[in-house]
Amino acid sequence: MQFKYKPVIVIVAFDRQKSLKRILSSLKQSYCPVETKLIISIDNNGTNQGVADIASEFVWEFGEKEVIYHNDRLGLRKHILLCGDLTYKYDSVIILEDDLYVSPHFYQYTQNALEYYDTSEKIAGISLYNLPYTESIKLPFIPVKDVSDVYFMQIPSSLGQAWSRQQWDGFKSWYEKSPDITRNLRLPFVARTKWPDSSWKKYFYSYIIETDKYFVYPLLSLTTNFNDIGTNMVSNSYKGQVEVMSSNLNSKFIKFEEAVNVYDAYSEILPEKLNKLCGTLKGYDYEVDIYGKKEMFNKEYVLTSKPCENPLLGFERAMKPHELNIIFNIKGSSIFLVRKEDILFYPGSVADLKNTNSIKDLIPEFSYYYTDIFDTDILFKILKFRMRNKIKRYFNR
Repeated sequence: MQFKYKPVIVIVAFDRQKSLKRILSSLKQSYCPVETKLIISIDNNGTNQGVADIASEFVWEFGEKEVIYHNDRLGLRKHILLCGDLTYKYDSVIILEDDLYVSPHFYQYTQNALEYYDTSEKIAGISLYNLPYTESIKLPFIPVKDVSDVYFMQIPSSLGQAWSRQQWDGFKSWYEKSPDITRNLRLPFVARTKWPDSSWKKYFYSYIIETDKYFVYPLLSLTTNFNDIGTNMVSNSYKGQVEVMSSNLNSKFIKFEEAVNVYDAYSEILPEKLNKLCGTLKGYDYEVDIYGKKEMFNKEYVLTSKPCENPLLGFERAMKPHELNIIFNIKGSSIFLVRKEDILFYPGSVADLKNTNSIKDLIPEFSYYYTDIFDTDILFKILKFRMRNKIKRYFNR
């Protein structure tokens, strides 16, 4: 098969020698076609010559290797943007930060995905990573399965991603207009206000929300993440580790318009896609907020797990993924269809924290999603509240 795209592999490195050695070792075991170019792009802080030496000494057996050791300190955002700009020279790129590890079959998957979605105006990029949690709140995420091996999210991938020239140019043209993303209230709060200025991803996030575009994600990941300590990581974590494709499976793709597993910026399934899977809610103009974390609503009705008054319909939160409770009409009192004015946002006040002794009451989703409890914002609020009270009692003795 003749491929239109022969993406250049770009390793983004800085000062992590161990990380660079590890990802290069995984590349050495991969199945890349002859004449595949490898670029190792290294940000320069004046003390990371060891990283440049590792890159220079690495033997790339599949084609040309180029090491770019930048003269000045770029920072992560500018560095990624420069790497993305390589699409203008090579037509397509695969961007891999140095703390990733690739499946041996990552290149074949990426080529096939780039070819399949080449003309789709809805697709802003190809993810090599299967995202197992929601970006906005770090709760576990499981997509609904359909006849393909992919799903779609209005969330940019940063743990292994590919762009064609056309996909990248759409973003870059938007970015060069200096958009004020703090005004995009559809961008999740954590990305809008908490992510650092060094984040390129929050800009791409805002771009795909504003232009109604999506990333293609694989059900079986082609990369995994070691979360090594670095610019955005202050401690090691296993949170980014996922199963990677170890055998050569020919992934089946599907057109965006035909897919049912399409998710918004909060990892919530689109209402029109949910309606394709069941008829229960077809008569309502509604938004989906099953995780219960959205900040604002524009439709008359909301499908939510937030506490509310006067629900029209109620569903259990038992089957997984949680959309199945609506698809199979599992009646209960955990997920509700309700008018937006009848939603009670939670937690409502510090008094709620003070008067609630049970963590399970404060985070009812915990026992269902079994997330790392230390990743939940509400737990830190509880701990801060109780610790402050203990300190006050100590000094008031």
